[in-house]
Amino acid sequence: MRRLLFPLLLAACSSDPVPPVDGGGDDGGDDGPTVSFALDIQPILTQDCIICHGGAGGLSVDTYAGLMTGGTSGPVVVAGDPDQSLLIWRLDGTVPPIMPRDAPPLTTPEIDRIKQWILEGALNN
Repeated sequence: MRRLLFPLLLAACSSDPVPPVDGGGDDGGDDGPTVSFALDIQPILTQDCIICHGGAGGLSVDTYAGLMTGGTSGPVVVAGDPDQSLLIWRLDGTVPPIMPRDAPPLTTPEIDRIKQWILEGALNN
């Protein structure tokens, strides 16, 4: 009996990892975008940017299409590449003037959320 039990114990104690249990939440995996334009990005733009960039020439952030068209400086979002997006450069002060002009800057979490959205492809979701 002992000879049969030992191989069974070895098989049960194998070093193969046990797959994690899916808790149902978003774990940041490749299940799709984690940032929504409509729910996460547009509210920031509406609160902090639209007062100056609301459609009166130049950059208009009142719609997804307006944001993605860009303004007099050209495109402001390079989908998939926040490090090459003028929007991020203006928000973090890499390229002056820092935006929003004459108002408190966006918080680091807000800028990070916009970066993540751009990194995920800047989708109209």
